[in-house]
Amino acid sequence: MEWNYTPDWSEEELLNGSYIGFVYLFEFNDGSTYIGSKQMYKRVKDVKKLKPDSVENNWREYTSSSKVVNGKIADGEQYRKTILWAFPTMRDTLLIEAALILTEGLKPNCLNLALMHKARLPKGEDKKRIHGILQELLSYFN
Repeated sequence: MEWNYTPDWSEEELLNGSYIGFVYLFEFNDGSTYIGSKQMYKRVKDVKKLKPDSVENNWREYTSSSKVVNGKIADGEQYRKTILWAFPTMRDTLLIEAALILTEGLKPNCLNLALMHKARLPKGEDKKRIHGILQELLSYFN
């Protein structure tokens, strides 16, 4: 199953050397959803440490760490997987993932079962930037 992208993103943009992680959404035909994140390169958590020989982290074939999601996929349920937004650090990636799960996780159709993340909030301009990204992403769920 190929990744889809929100209008702001494409595979070309994702792979331009500016990003190392992304937040994604799985949508099943029964209306259920799952929010997750994926690190794109092994042992690279900040784009500043990305090197030409950095090894990809199986993100193209990735499904989920969720047993529920992987069970639905194994059962042959139709689904769509979409990369919502990419980030230059896993810190930002995990913060947005946590915020989306916290916001969307109580909806009856959400398959996420837990939110287990300790996040350090950004400061100054980064706080404004991350808040803007979160607001834009939340518009996809409404």
